[in-house]
Amino acid sequence: MHITSQAMGAADVVALADVDAHVLGQTAEKHFGAKIATYGDYRKILDRQDIDAVLIATPDHWHAKIAVEAMVAGKDVYCEKPLTLTIDEGKLIEKVVQETGRMFQVGTMQRSMDLFLKAVAMVRDGRIGTVKRVTCGIGAMESSPPLPLAPVPPGLDWDFWLGPAPQVDYRALPQLREGYGGGVPLYSNGHYSFRHWHAFAGGKLTDWGAHHVDIACWALNFTATGPSRITPLDFDLPVEHKNGYPVVADRYNAATKFNIQADMPGGVELIITSRGDNGVLFEGSEGRFLVNRGKIVGKPVEDRVDHPLPDVALEE
Repeated sequence: MHITSQAMGAADVVALADVDAHVLGQTAEKHFGAKIATYGDYRKILDRQDIDAVLIATPDHWHAKIAVEAMVAGKDVYCEKPLTLTIDEGKLIEKVVQETGRMFQVGTMQRSMDLFLKAVAMVRDGRIGTVKRVTCGIGAMESSPPLPLAPVPPGLDWDFWLGPAPQVDYRALPQLREGYGGGVPLYSNGHYSFRHWHAFAGGKLTDWGAHHVDIACWALNFTATGPSRITPLDFDLPVEHKNGYPVVADRYNAATKFNIQADMPGGVELIITSRGDNGVLFEGSEGRFLVNRGKIVGKPVEDRVDHPLPDVALEE
């Protein structure tokens, strides 16, 4: 968790917290030359009266608890996406925001990327006519080999890492994922791989899905509402499930492939899929185009050469 003190429109990072001492030390040294306060327990940061705001960048299952405690402690909050692990956690955060009056923002960095701003402006400006369908391609999730029980890495407080999640033993293979805190296991039930486990995250659906579905809803002015119906068309799970819970404990359990249909206001069909190109495909009565982090393509995009967007479109 990164902690900031707001002053004159700039942010001064004054402290960091992480339950992995190795990752914490690597981060402090790399970005701050180790000249920063570090803690193994985030609550020591919330106790500091000289800190105005916190940035939460933890595994998903910790977002709600830290966010609520930070607001109650009088801090403003910037929390990475996906905001929560469950719908009820989202309702709780909304309630605490209203009760405390703290500033709260969810971080979805694609909203600041030029290509996505242009895509939203094109839809809002009617460049594809009446929107009929939006497809959010977010890619498939990988499965894993069996993960044996393993010693908890030195410096990692595994019980604290689990926090509000169910108590389970640490599992990992020895192969490392380089460039992430100086090297963490490539396959494990912690660290980077938390995204593959439903106890800690929502798989690709909430990892990439939170980005692209957000852009789709923003372009269509649906950020204040939701679908009237959600239908899973098909999906693949990497392990057997019973009554909604995995019965295999030693492998990733988030869905590897999926197609989901959401019925949105105005008869718009929203498809969230692991198939096809990564990106958001907008289809309307007068054309279609695709946008992702590397490109924005389609005839409505080409038509902007002769019919550019109004100057005010991006600002709006």
